[in-house]
Order: sequence, then structure tokens, then C-alpha cells
Amino acid sequence: MIHSLEDLMIMRTKAVMDDLYKNNDILFYLRTHPEWYKILHRHPNSYKQLLKVAKEELKLTFSHKVDRFKNQVQLLSLINEYMRK
Repeated sequence: MIHSLEDLMIMRTKAVMDDLYKNNDILFYLRTHPEWYKILHRHPNSYKQLLKVAKEELKLTFSHKVDRFKNQVQLLSLINEYMRK
């Protein structure tokens, strides 16, 4: 079955929106940065760029997670040291 370019764009837009509603963090970012609605509507292929920008700004990248874990370990170490005294 051959689809027109418009049908393919509609299918891609629907797939992007379905994926968005499964990820509350990205959906929150989208709602606080509404300019992305226009970008995604016109260029649904920009979804990966949205994910990258949102994860960076919301500090959801792997490096941010490692830093948070490191900070938690340091805090526990300090508490442990304090408790020994």
C-alpha cells in the first residue's frame, strides 16, 4: 500500500505524540517550552533533538545520573564518618 507524503507525516507525528505521552519528564519539558509544539508539528523528525535538549536541561543524561550517585555516596560517607566520632 503506497502512502502519500502527507499520510507519512501524519503517521510520524502520531508516533511522536504517542511516545511523548509515555514519558512524563519529556512531556513536562514540552509543556514548559511550548515552542517545541510548533517545531514538532512542522518537523516531526526533530523529536530526537527535543529528547537531547530536554534530557540535558532536565539533567536526565547518564553523566548527570552518575554525578548524582557520586554525590549520594559522598554524603553517606560523610554521615558514616560523623557517626563514628
